[in-house]
Amino acid sequence: MPRPWLWGVGLGLVIGGAVVMLSSLRYGFSAPLLLLGLVLAIVFGALALVGAVARRRTPID
Repeated sequence: MPRPWLWGVGLGLVIGGAVVMLSSLRYGFSAPLLLLGLVLAIVFGALALVGAVARRRTPID
């Protein structure tokens, strides 16, 4: 997998988009919902990037 952080961003966009859509249907559309979706995409991308960096490090035995 050449860019695992891209999978994390994609997953974050899917989950963030679902949260935004479901919340906007229930409570109405607002700017904080868009911010929440953006934050979820960034968090999932960062987690995938940290996982990729940690996987490249060789363990010290």
